[in-house]
Amino acid sequence: MNNHIKNALLHGRLVLLLGAGASIGCQNQEKTSPPLGNKLAEILSNAIDITKSEEDSLSDVYKASQGILGSQLQEILERQFKHCRSSEEYKKLVNYPFTRIYSLNIDDGFEDAAYRHSDRTFNIKQRNDKVTDPDQFFQRLDFIKLNGDISQPNGGYIFSSQEYSAGSVNEPLWYAELARDYHRYTFLFIGTNLNEPLFQHQIEKYKSKTESTDLKSYLLTPSISEIKKSALQSANIFHIQGTLKDFLSWLEKEFENPPTSKDILKNVRPELVDSDSVSEDKKVSLFEGVIPVSRSSLALIEEPPHANEIRDFYKGFKPSWKDITDEVPANLTKVEKFYNENFVTKTPSPGDLYFIFGAAGCGKSTALKQIALKLADNGTQNVYFLDEYKDNFRELISELDDRNKDPYYLVIERIGDIAVNLSEILKSGISNKAIFVSSESVKVWNFRVKDHLAEFMTQSVDITEIIEPDAELILRKLERYGIWTTMSKLSPKKRKIEILKKAKKQLLIGLLEATQAEGYNNIIKKDYNSITCDSERSLLILSGLAATNRVSAHETTLTRAMHTLGMNPNIHYIASNMGGIVKYINGNVSTRHRVYIERLFKYYVPRNELVTAIKAYLLAFSVYKFPIVKNISRTEGSIYKHLVNAKYLKKILNNDEESVLSVYAHFEKTFENEGLFLLQYGLALRSFDRNNEAFEKLRIAYQAYPESPHIEHALAQQRIILACQEEDETIAFAHMEEAESVLLRLHSSNLNTFDRYPIITLSEGHVQVLVHLGYISEAQVIAKSYHDKISKIPNANHSSRLQKSLKNLSKFYISKKWPAQELEELTF
Repeated sequence: MNNHIKNALLHGRLVLLLGAGASIGCQNQEKTSPPLGNKLAEILSNAIDITKSEEDSLSDVYKASQGILGSQLQEILERQFKHCRSSEEYKKLVNYPFTRIYSLNIDDGFEDAAYRHSDRTFNIKQRNDKVTDPDQFFQRLDFIKLNGDISQPNGGYIFSSQEYSAGSVNEPLWYAELARDYHRYTFLFIGTNLNEPLFQHQIEKYKSKTESTDLKSYLLTPSISEIKKSALQSANIFHIQGTLKDFLSWLEKEFENPPTSKDILKNVRPELVDSDSVSEDKKVSLFEGVIPVSRSSLALIEEPPHANEIRDFYKGFKPSWKDITDEVPANLTKVEKFYNENFVTKTPSPGDLYFIFGAAGCGKSTALKQIALKLADNGTQNVYFLDEYKDNFRELISELDDRNKDPYYLVIERIGDIAVNLSEILKSGISNKAIFVSSESVKVWNFRVKDHLAEFMTQSVDITEIIEPDAELILRKLERYGIWTTMSKLSPKKRKIEILKKAKKQLLIGLLEATQAEGYNNIIKKDYNSITCDSERSLLILSGLAATNRVSAHETTLTRAMHTLGMNPNIHYIASNMGGIVKYINGNVSTRHRVYIERLFKYYVPRNELVTAIKAYLLAFSVYKFPIVKNISRTEGSIYKHLVNAKYLKKILNNDEESVLSVYAHFEKTFENEGLFLLQYGLALRSFDRNNEAFEKLRIAYQAYPESPHIEHALAQQRIILACQEEDETIAFAHMEEAESVLLRLHSSNLNTFDRYPIITLSEGHVQVLVHLGYISEAQVIAKSYHDKISKIPNANHSSRLQKSLKNLSKFYISKKWPAQELEELTF
């Protein structure tokens, strides 16, 4: 074998495809190996008592057998392929951490080995099953049976030419995924001559779109003709003489023991294999997105090579950990003062909560990372950096508490999504060791966070604007790591003035304008117009859609989306040609700052191109089981939720009704059983005052997911909206009574949480329905009743939204006047 195969295995990039020859050595019920193609054809021809000629293929014989043998055919196949005992080679193979294993075989010899001789989680997938992404922690193996499974005869087998044709017309999901995998992983084909028509069909579909020549794959067979070898090499598939047994012998020589999932993670996700963060394999996923901060551990995180001295940070990208450890960004005065006053002259205590506020692009992420590294450098306490939303946040805190003898710091980049969970932790005193440091924009703080965390905040600082001493600090860094041509022509005094003047707009924008001597919008326009390759432009738009949600896009879904758009699906290759525009690291693609992308979309990307890209991206998620967010990674799930969110689509598509609703209409059938999609479809229709249609969509969503409180709430709120528009009192009151019953129940079930929207919606909606129907006195009584009810809610004074409702209700029962406003919508 060779080092390329070894490195692919050690970096979680090796995929196997097993043909019939790989099952040699397994034993079926006849005490022989499962028969290969010609042998099976002979068995079937004998069963139908028709002599097989040399030109008769297995597909011909199989098709003839179907008509003659009927149900007896399955019995013959089961004797040959079912209840097989695994070969010695399979018993060894299942202990190696391959990314995926595809199989062209229908026998169950591999399954026997996996279930009896391996500790890894093992899943069998049929060719038309919904796709699952490779396990990023390398603890689960998906074994994909492309041509059928002897244990699931209803799925059929692909033996005949007719079945190949049917497979080409109705593209099996996993055959399509196989072709995509072929262009992003190293493949090792074992026991097959690669004459599979469906496989060839899929590969050819991709081949014309993939310009990369660096993806090598290998075919392992005892022999091959020179013509065949040459043909394969033209497709970058190289022949290795040998068998599965030879491959296993080579692996045993290279590895004293099979590599474990931790061994792979050390190479691709070293931040997850810190001694303080991972001690049990089952806990690895808990620490996804959690980076132990120390110079030694950060040095292991893969960074793209720096081809020149101008760092991406000064081109508008968020700072990498390499930027932080190299001190590429300046240490701003306010941040330095905040750090010294709170973490040097004072000793923080567990439960303390520190905040950095600021506008988008002012340097909050940079400041957080700088503080995290300082805490790690200057103290003895462990420091962890959380850069993604975690639905198991409480479990994470519990685990960190157990693993740390002393107090530790948890630095959280995005607090909005976990504000409720963090509030519950701080209020209940669950953690007696964690010290929290985070950041948020003032807008998000006021809208989503303040009600939950204001009472727990220890200290904060607003870094929206830089101050005069910062200019000199920034200029030193710019001269060393940034674009200095324009600034070099100015006097030191004018450089300082230029930085301060431009940074008044926003630090990120100011730095780019000062160094490139033109307006921010012109910089974006010039960058975008310089991209002449359609595939590069599509990749920027797709990854930009993820960036507007403050996360990186993943290669897996990007590949599918690019294929849908008819673009080159080789993400690594395309990204490698886009230095300074996008970055590819470990299968993730990031763009410049969200502020940059939002302006790009607003001013320069045509709306129809955005709609097309959104549809392609959403289609990439359609291969997963429903509900989608429960069957993909948290980051990918956040992108999916972002793309279907009605408020987001309205914002990015400039509130264009036709464009927004075209996205939902396009997937109406595809996602007809996807609750989140149906919910957001209904909310989108509501936002455009198409309330009857919205009610119908939300009603269907509730029928599909009656256990969802979000859908129940949205449907109840829609009933109130309809009641406020209904002239028939009987119908209006029927809607109101149904809504009241649901919202009171939801309110009662949420008394111990921070979800106050049911009682807000009910109180304000009930009053407005009565006003609409002319029952003013009754509305006053109801308003007073709800005012008293809300006033008794524990900690109601900490919720600005509850206080607003109390004010509205109080004003109405005194003056009979309700503020001119629409019903407040529930935010998802």
